[in-house]
Amino acid sequence: MKAYSNLILKYLLAILPLSVLLFTGCSEDDEVPALASVVAKFDYEVSNESVAPATVTFTNTSIAATTYKWDFGIENATSTDENPEFTYEDFGTYEVTLIAKADDNRVDSTKQTIIIKDPLGGKKPTLYYTDRATGMIHMIVLDGAETPTIQSFGENHVKPYGIVTDLENENIYVVDQDAELMYQYDALVNGTKSVLLNVADLGDKEHMMYYPAGVKIIEGRLYWGAEGGIYTSALDGSDLKAFVEFTTDTGFLEGSLPLGLTYDAENQVIYFVNDAYDYSGGIYKVNLDGTGLEEIAEGVDAGDVSYLDGKLFYFDYSTSKGTIYDIASEAKNEFVDYPSNFVWGTIVDPITEKIYWTDRGDSDDGTDGKIYSANLDGTEIEVILDITNAPSVDGTPILRPYALGLGLY
Repeated sequence: MKAYSNLILKYLLAILPLSVLLFTGCSEDDEVPALASVVAKFDYEVSNESVAPATVTFTNTSIAATTYKWDFGIENATSTDENPEFTYEDFGTYEVTLIAKADDNRVDSTKQTIIIKDPLGGKKPTLYYTDRATGMIHMIVLDGAETPTIQSFGENHVKPYGIVTDLENENIYVVDQDAELMYQYDALVNGTKSVLLNVADLGDKEHMMYYPAGVKIIEGRLYWGAEGGIYTSALDGSDLKAFVEFTTDTGFLEGSLPLGLTYDAENQVIYFVNDAYDYSGGIYKVNLDGTGLEEIAEGVDAGDVSYLDGKLFYFDYSTSKGTIYDIASEAKNEFVDYPSNFVWGTIVDPITEKIYWTDRGDSDDGTDGKIYSANLDGTEIEVILDITNAPSVDGTPILRPYALGLGLY
């Protein structure tokens, strides 16, 4: 009997841990382990030094989520991608929201503020023009004000057929056909004027300043037209050389005169108009490496030309029309009648999205000049400056505008 009792005791001791375990595992007081919390998180990087237009690349670092919804802080601008990209075209402050959700509909959200900087740095677009009646340079602030803000400086520009601003170094360059000079101003307003290039000082390179016309800054160098070719120098006037010269071998009449120049930076192509009054008129193109010289529109007689988004803008004296020329399709939109005299200034501003051009008027004393603007499709033509709001010299308003340049102020 004692032996039997010992066997029962050993059996109970053997199964006791399992019984306790089973009993414990079925306890009503024990809880199911909680699921991991959903946490919405993200990082981001901004291109173009955060200057508009800028693309923001978002990196999703959320926890325990499987679906996402982004709101980029602009109406109807959303995404369900895990790691989206979004381009902000305009500067401003934007609040970005991420909603992260798990499969069982648990959800969390987070917000971050992204600042896209003003590409103008708080400056306003401005239009510079040369004036033959005053011999000065004038600057108009393009802020849409009914009475424009104008500043005037410089003097003694007799035939100022070209002007360009160097915003990076805050310089202005002006060519004077009459004196065969190129001037430099060391500030965008009221700068000190100095002679950069003088035909009398160039020796065997003096042809590079015969009848200088339109001037542009292209890839950090000066380019301008003069009789017989297009010429270039460093911004300080050094390293003066021919970019392309026209001879009978190139299919041009020797001594042809390029007037206005413009540049397509994306494709590195220079477009220019050739004077048709004495020579063979037309619009031509040449690659920035000097190759590929060809005529793209024949018979055009224009003083200037401006490029933007695959189109050329110019005023053709031979057709008496302001023209928008689509380079790819070769279609012409003649959007306005030609002013009474030869147009020396035509320029397109991508900031204000306007075309600007000059009408020097019929009077040498500057009593009937005008500066016009229009939309990029040629609509909504308006006078932005005439004798009623032109700058005064000795109390008399004077406006005989020639060349145009763009800047920021």
